[in-house]
Amino acid sequence: MAKIFNKVYLVDDDSIYLFLVKKLLVEQKFSHSIETFENGKLAIERLIDAEQLNESLPDIIFLDLSMPVMNGWEFLDSFKAAPIENKEKIKIIVMSSSINAMEINMIKSYETVQDYIVKPLTPADLQKLLAL
Repeated sequence: MAKIFNKVYLVDDDSIYLFLVKKLLVEQKFSHSIETFENGKLAIERLIDAEQLNESLPDIIFLDLSMPVMNGWEFLDSFKAAPIENKEKIKIIVMSSSINAMEINMIKSYETVQDYIVKPLTPADLQKLLAL
């Protein structure tokens, strides 16, 4: 992989899955910086803090849908309303174990979502994302 993203956020309540995805991203040299969050609320708060502190925002957010506190759907709604400049440059990739066609179609209605990946994330998925 020639292209390397500056920063990636992983948002998932499954600590083992987070560990494995982070390991894959490191092995594939996908990103210089990887931050993990166990729910959408923590991730949205971090985005707003980064904006206020003038820190770099993530290039990609890998987002699970099914989480406690703030799920992926609520995150997407909060992200849309958040006072973050240039947020349209952030690619949101939904990762879910669901293959429910209705859910996938609902996700595609969110302009901020670039792709929907059925778990687990693979090196082939990462290659595809480099083209986005």
